Amino acid sequence: MSDDVVIRVEGLSKRYGLPLAAALRRGWRRLAGRPADDGPWALRDVNLEVRRGETLGIIGRNGAGKSTLLKVLAGVTPPTRGRVELRGRIFPMIELNAGVHPELTGRENARLLAAVMGLRRREAEAKLPDIEEFCELGEWFDKLVRMYSSGMLARLGFAVAVNVDSDILLVDEVLAVGDIAFQRKCLERIEQMHNSGRTVLFVSHSLRQVERLCDRVLLLDQGAATDPSAPTKAISQYYETANRAILERRGSERQARAFAQVKMADAPVDVVRVRLLGRAGEERQSFETGGPMTIEVVYDARAPVDQPIIGFGISTIEGLHLSGFTNEQAGEEMPLRGRGVFRCTVPSIPYLTGIYTVQLKIKHPNGGVLGGGYGLATFAVQVPGHARLSTDYGLVGVNAQWTPPDGTQT
Repeated sequence: MSDDVVIRVEGLSKRYGLPLAAALRRGWRRLAGRPADDGPWALRDVNLEVRRGETLGIIGRNGAGKSTLLKVLAGVTPPTRGRVELRGRIFPMIELNAGVHPELTGRENARLLAAVMGLRRREAEAKLPDIEEFCELGEWFDKLVRMYSSGMLARLGFAVAVNVDSDILLVDEVLAVGDIAFQRKCLERIEQMHNSGRTVLFVSHSLRQVERLCDRVLLLDQGAATDPSAPTKAISQYYETANRAILERRGSERQARAFAQVKMADAPVDVVRVRLLGRAGEERQSFETGGPMTIEVVYDARAPVDQPIIGFGISTIEGLHLSGFTNEQAGEEMPLRGRGVFRCTVPSIPYLTGIYTVQLKIKHPNGGVLGGGYGLATFAVQVPGHARLSTDYGLVGVNAQWTPPDGTQT
């Protein structure tokens, strides 16, 4: 392994053993000469190199193999095939209560975890004030851990993890149980660790956190891994996979519309189809920041609506609402009768690199909901290459006006 590679995984596969009854049935099937199921593969031929100081995100649907990969790297479970090489001291945060004794206090557990990490007693004692300060447990730091909530366990575990000077930190969704203020504190510390040259493997369903923190992202799907790539590319692939799975579960276009639409009972307007169009009127799912996008809606109004208020909303894929716009704001009347089509054009997309969804609500002037739905269309946005370094930050671009300095002020 080269000096800057701290994790190397080659041909890693993991299959969990079957329960006794299932194993016996498998044996009888083999004796009878019939095909036998040896159990599911949690990981399939995964190859991976992680360099010193890199923050690697690991994403995928539930059951994709993310936690299993971290458990193999941490030595919690052995691989079925393949090999793993690690260089440096590793601290796994893969379960909230891993290595924690419920009948010890938080302070005593901090000493215990530090000792497990190889710190001498004097070194562990020197770390305790930093651990206590970071976890912000107050008097609970000297209470028995069996009295802790899941959020308090996360505070204790992460406080130890970031203060024992491990070379490699494995983080598996444990931050999801913490409050917002502590999550931000932890994310800032992970960024500091990254800047100081420590290696982090970060599993999370919060794709914005992954995009913010990680240099590269590994996408797992049914135990198989893609080559790690830039966060935006891997996250886009993940959304494509998830969208295909959702459509397969819905079964048909009619079921898909029924699933997506949220409206009043017996509402007079059905949304038949939503398409996103590019500059030349072509249907597409990928756009550039600053370019145009047209939303086309095919509707079926079973009763005429003379002065509807039609509003679109744009959200991140996680459900963060970014902006909304209506025909009322634009001063356009949009009477709906029978089956027809209406369009709305955004001449300059303000959103930066990411995946976004379209919501639609059609309302009566008195406020009653006539039709619409959530997640009716999904689209990706990419900042153009020539502008990426100067504008690719956050979610929305801002056209700011700058005034150059006019000389030295005294």
